[in-house]
Amino acid sequence: MKECDMEGLLVRFYNGETTAEETARVESWMQFSEDNRKIAEQVYYLCFAADALDARQQIDTAAALKRVRLRIRTERWRRGFRRLERVAAVLLLPLVLLSGWLLVHFGSEFNTMVEIRSTTGMVSCVTLPDNTRVWLNSDSYLRYPARFGKERRVTLFGEGYFDVAKDPDHKFVVEARTVEIEVYGTEFNIEAYDNDCIRTTLVSGRVGVKYDDQLHHRQLVRMMPNQQAIYDARTGFMYLNVADVTCNTSWKDGRIVLNNTSLEDALRIIGNKYNVQFRISDDRLRRNKFTGTFSNQSLDVILRYFNISSNIRFKQIEQPQDDRDASAGRTLFEVY
Repeated sequence: MKECDMEGLLVRFYNGETTAEETARVESWMQFSEDNRKIAEQVYYLCFAADALDARQQIDTAAALKRVRLRIRTERWRRGFRRLERVAAVLLLPLVLLSGWLLVHFGSEFNTMVEIRSTTGMVSCVTLPDNTRVWLNSDSYLRYPARFGKERRVTLFGEGYFDVAKDPDHKFVVEARTVEIEVYGTEFNIEAYDNDCIRTTLVSGRVGVKYDDQLHHRQLVRMMPNQQAIYDARTGFMYLNVADVTCNTSWKDGRIVLNNTSLEDALRIIGNKYNVQFRISDDRLRRNKFTGTFSNQSLDVILRYFNISSNIRFKQIEQPQDDRDASAGRTLFEVY
């Protein structure tokens, strides 16, 4: 066999293209002599080099480089993310502790305030976050935080009846204009409309009333059940009297109860319920006292009862803009 024919056959042999007969012939030829084996090796290396060159020419160098760079960036991102995970794990506990400290020390600054109002002639009832229940008389409002902190502090304008949930560790404080009522679990009534007197009636438990005396010194008076503290904000005097609890608290049940009640106090209770104000022009009428119960009657009907029983007359009067009574925002009746 010619040498050129054998070289061609060797190329086909190394490319896996020979038949079984040709493969046997090549193997027999390589074993025939050492020279033949060396020629076969040279052809093999030439075929290998040719294959490598062909493969290299078929490679998209730019695309391969792009893929390599992408793998490098991905691996860097993964290493950075793993480092971030380790840092986050180390900082997690301090961040939790810091958040708790900020919530305890500054949480009250971001605490939402809630305001409840009772419309004219209506009684509203609300349950506070600590389960304290509050009834609001006509034209009254209560402001309190959505979440209580070290103390339970609320603000009242108008009249409210409080059934305070017991909690010896967190005192309950009601701000009513210029006074503060401190409570630890009790039932009491506060009347603090826009006039000179603020009345606190204690039903059960114990409360302390803080106020400014005539010398503007802060004072504290402690009350017993069935007592009423009347504070005159104009003079700074505090009066402590025996209270008729039913007369002063029946409004929360939708009733007006009078029990040998003076005309002045009766008209005050009626005025709070119907958001009106009375001015007694005949001082002799102040000696009159009244007993009776009204439930769901209109203001006109109630005033007619007073007229029939004691010949007391009422006249609605127009108020000038600078009238002191007009600041209360109530309709004014003259009593004569």
